[in-house]
Amino acid sequence: MSDYTCAKCNGTEYQKGEIRTEGGWLSAAFDVSTNRFIAVTCQHCGYTDLYRKDIGTGSKVFDFLMT
Repeated sequence: MSDYTCAKCNGTEYQKGEIRTEGGWLSAAFDVSTNRFIAVTCQHCGYTDLYRKDIGTGSKVFDFLMT
């Protein structure tokens, strides 16, 4: 992301991370992460954008087996 510009403060330095969440009661009951997001946070002001990341079936099965 060499062309990153913060929507709030126009900063150009950022940190990238990943957030996992459950999608419903069944996935929460088995502690399976069915949704993943890439979090891009401005290093200057802390503003964060979330972008949905597609998860393959293999990753979902692996998450289930690891719980």
